[in-house]
Amino acid sequence: MISRRNLLLGTLAVGAAAGLAACGGNQPAAVGDGKLTVGLTYIPNVQFSAFYLGVKEGLFAKHGLDVQLRHHGQQEDLWGAVLGGQEDVVFASADEAMVAKAGGNDLRTFATSYQSYPIRVMGGDPSTLGAEPGLEVLNGASLGIPGHFGSSYYAALCAIHQAGLTENEVKLVDIGFTTLQALAAKQVDFAMGFVNNEGVQLANQDIPTVSIPVFEPSEALLVGPSLIAPGTKVPDDVLKAVALGMQEAEAAVVADPQAALDATAEHVPAMAEAEQRATAERVLAATVELWQRDGEVTVAVDTAAFDRMGEFLAQAGIIDAAPADAYLEVL
Repeated sequence: MISRRNLLLGTLAVGAAAGLAACGGNQPAAVGDGKLTVGLTYIPNVQFSAFYLGVKEGLFAKHGLDVQLRHHGQQEDLWGAVLGGQEDVVFASADEAMVAKAGGNDLRTFATSYQSYPIRVMGGDPSTLGAEPGLEVLNGASLGIPGHFGSSYYAALCAIHQAGLTENEVKLVDIGFTTLQALAAKQVDFAMGFVNNEGVQLANQDIPTVSIPVFEPSEALLVGPSLIAPGTKVPDDVLKAVALGMQEAEAAVVADPQAALDATAEHVPAMAEAEQRATAERVLAATVELWQRDGEVTVAVDTAAFDRMGEFLAQAGIIDAAPADAYLEVL
């Protein structure tokens, strides 16, 4: 597994070192007495607001859990802490978890936070492509990705596949985590970006682009940010309690986004600045939309989507075959 800063969670954490120190630590996780350590795979950010609000308002505690939040370091291995026992659960992308599972790591997704996949093809010029072009615009184009790994890479392959193209017809360009700069400078025609990260930042900077989903939402081929546990180490009833707490916390954020922003600001000191808080509010609004299925907040696993994802990742050559027991239904 490549150690890296996860693109998933944006850049709204200037000055957040204090929050990281408060939430970090490497104490062994435990679940027998209700204590449970949840790993968050980036520095403090508003996209973790459901965790912050859920802990602050006792929404996990009502299910018998004493949740401790542990933010990952910049160079930390994505799965190291949860597989090594420093975390009981980790919040990460289910597609990456499936790839890791196929590679021999015992991981199971038991709750899906983002019911809509957040990564899209971004770039181009709406004035020439129209407001809602299809993925066929990738034919002969250059497409920026952080590297040949992780969710953005899988999403790029999915976009190419869905467009009926091959990798020989689309130039994949490794641009690191420089999507905004690469698009603004026209170093690439398009780039993979998160609708609640780069999508918001592009709008903030008035950079005109299109945003194209990588598959039809009703036929998801990839699954995004989820709650993932190591094998069977954590009892199913505890995982169910975590999932219920998470679902209630997300619903609480939807009901009172200002409370969620206040809870986040305790972990992200930079949000004391009005401009930073306003940007966080826009990121949160985009994130909340991703949590909902048919207008309702849910963290239930879409088993059909997982089955399709296993087939796609195998067809794309990312894994040899879809692994068994990649997910667990607790709700």
